Amino acid sequence: MVVCVPFSPIYSSPDLMSEQVDEMLYGEEAEILEESGGFYKIRSEYGYEGYIIKPNLFEKLHDANHVVITPFADLLFEGKNYFQPPMTLPRGSKVDIGFSKKEDRYGFVVLPSKRIYYMHKNHVAPIGIPERSEDEIRESLVNTAKEYLGVQYRWGGRTPYGIDCSGLMFNAYRFNGITIWRDADFGRNNNLRAIHLEEAKKGDMIFFPGHVAMYIGDGFIIHASASRGKVSIEKLEENVWLRENIKCVGTAF
Repeated sequence: MVVCVPFSPIYSSPDLMSEQVDEMLYGEEAEILEESGGFYKIRSEYGYEGYIIKPNLFEKLHDANHVVITPFADLLFEGKNYFQPPMTLPRGSKVDIGFSKKEDRYGFVVLPSKRIYYMHKNHVAPIGIPERSEDEIRESLVNTAKEYLGVQYRWGGRTPYGIDCSGLMFNAYRFNGITIWRDADFGRNNNLRAIHLEEAKKGDMIFFPGHVAMYIGDGFIIHASASRGKVSIEKLEENVWLRENIKCVGTAF
């Protein structure tokens, strides 16, 4: 099954008033574990579990071959950009798209329902990460995180509509070919190793009680801050609480 809406909340229990623990994006796959009323309990393709509203999943028609790389990408009824889009997908959404020499700007996106829409070619890239050096990956991690600067804080969020601290880290790493654990929990990250703060380089993560940030160099971090209400950059030493509550620093390299 795949997510068939732009993004879907994932709840801690089969109740719309329960905690939102995650968001899954269009085209991401989910394994159904059980049914509960109007919900499915699912396990996401990256191993996270929770409850999703049943209509937000659909049988997969084809494997996705491209991923949205712009903050948002419109699906259009025609290959023209002056009509109201029926759906807008956030960055990270995965689509099955084809191209024709007759259409210089747009590709053809096939939905799980077999409906076909148009999407601008420059809004997507093939799924798969090219080989890069460690320095290139680290720089890309920072640049990806910076693309969310100013986005509002949203508990459990993973989109430019709203994102939380671990969602920001998860997206930055996932969009660069590295899958980390969705929550701000160093102990659940099997592909991270602990290092000293003095060893931190661009792209490494700093963990605090219930919070995580990315080190971007020269003593600065980027994080989705509940207190600030948005994704922001600040100097670590100037934030007393953060400076005094570092639990550990993790690197994937």
